[in-house]
Parts: sequence; structure tokens; C-alpha cells
Amino acid sequence: MDGIQRLAEMIKGQKDKSLIKIVSYLMLQKDMEQDFLKEEKDLKEMAEYIKGLAKKEAVNGVAIIEDEIVFSWAREYFTKSNKELGIKKTKLEKGKHGDVTKVEIEDDEFGSIFGTITEDIEEKKDEIEQISLFAA
Repeated sequence: MDGIQRLAEMIKGQKDKSLIKIVSYLMLQKDMEQDFLKEEKDLKEMAEYIKGLAKKEAVNGVAIIEDEIVFSWAREYFTKSNKELGIKKTKLEKGKHGDVTKVEIEDDEFGSIFGTITEDIEEKKDEIEQISLFAA
């Protein structure tokens, strides 16, 4: 599978028009094909990254961001490592009372090996999770 095909697979079933527009733009970026193959990258995290940057631009809770800026943020997300972008891995963990909290995972040399089996099983159980750039 090449990078463009991976993007096409990730966008299947998504209904958010803004997300589809961003991915359509990215799919035209043939020079980035290898960047789209990075396993640490996915559309949900890209959307969170873009929303985070947009929130920083907001004044009184409102931001108007030009398409070109959003496209450049999407390119930046795929071309830089998560460490360079300040994105930390998190996982959901249940407390003793059943409450669920996000816990940061220490990024060590074995981070990509441990914990992937249960995450893969959970992903297969879930239906396509809808991603939205406008949900808070």
C-alpha cells in the first residue's frame, strides 16, 4: 500500500466535509507520499492537532482560518514527528471506580512494541469512528 492509498483507507466512511476537503488536498501532494505511511500518524490525531492550533488563533472563542493555513497545518502534521509537534501518546485507563481518564504514555524505545495488541483488538471492535473538526 502506498501513502495515498493509506489516506484513502483512513477517510473511508467519514462524513465531515472539512476533513474530506483536507484529505483530498493531501492526496494531491505526491511529494508527501512517504509521510502518509508513518504509522504514528492518523486522521483523528491530525484533526486534533489542527483544532488545537485553531483554538490558539481564536479571539473570544471564534477563529476564521484560511484553507491554505489549514492545509499547511495538515502538511506540517504529516511531515514532522509527533515529538517535534509536541504530541504525546495517550491511552484510556479505567480507575477503581470505573471512571475513565487519559494517561500519557512515556515515549521510550519500546513504545511502539508494547500495548499495540490490545489497541488493535479495540480498534477492530469499534465501527468507523466519525472525526469532526468542529466538535469540541
